[in-house]
Amino acid sequence: MKDVSIALVPFENNPQFARVLEHIMSRTAYDFSKIEIIVVDNNTDVDMQREVAQIVQSYEGRCTLKLLHNDNVGQLAQATNRAIEVADSKWFVYLCATDTYVYDESWLSYAVENLSDEDRTAGVRMGGTITPWPNYLTPEHHYHVQGSIFIAFTDYMKAYPYTLDFPFDYCDVMHCARCLRLGFKLKAIPGLLAHMGDVTEFWHDLNKEKKEFKIAHIHGLHRLK
Repeated sequence: MKDVSIALVPFENNPQFARVLEHIMSRTAYDFSKIEIIVVDNNTDVDMQREVAQIVQSYEGRCTLKLLHNDNVGQLAQATNRAIEVADSKWFVYLCATDTYVYDESWLSYAVENLSDEDRTAGVRMGGTITPWPNYLTPEHHYHVQGSIFIAFTDYMKAYPYTLDFPFDYCDVMHCARCLRLGFKLKAIPGLLAHMGDVTEFWHDLNKEKKEFKIAHIHGLHRLK
């Protein structure tokens, strides 16, 4: 068993996926023998699938790599469930394959340290950016862990995968609502930023300097160096 499974789901974004994977490989200070990277290719175009395979194969030998094909069946929810099915680890990390940017190489150590055995005992099962949500779908729950970057216990994800009733939009919201209904907890982990707004160069340059957020997802980060 590995420490961490890192899941990526490329879909019609191969150049951005290649950059995110390069960030993981070159900007992660962690024992790579304890990591597995699971790529679930959601592309339906054969040429794009071949390109994803070439990108993944270029890192063979660095760590355990698992490449699956989902052909966008069930969209993001089903693709993520495919990753969960084959994950063999203590922690499951999902990273958006388009706009994830690694700012600090300690990001993964920081993530696992902030979802500890003590957290599990306290009832926590997932962590990341806690986002308020005026949720008409589940009125009793008004917050969730934003789904573009998060960490969870793998065994929890295996027991409670994503519902296919919400294949893309709201899949993270509904997944977290079920977590809360079951009596478990979500944890805010400040250094993991998942924000659905648009990035600015000023913010990006400032965070490169200050590293307040060790890893981030913000729309448009794929355009910035």
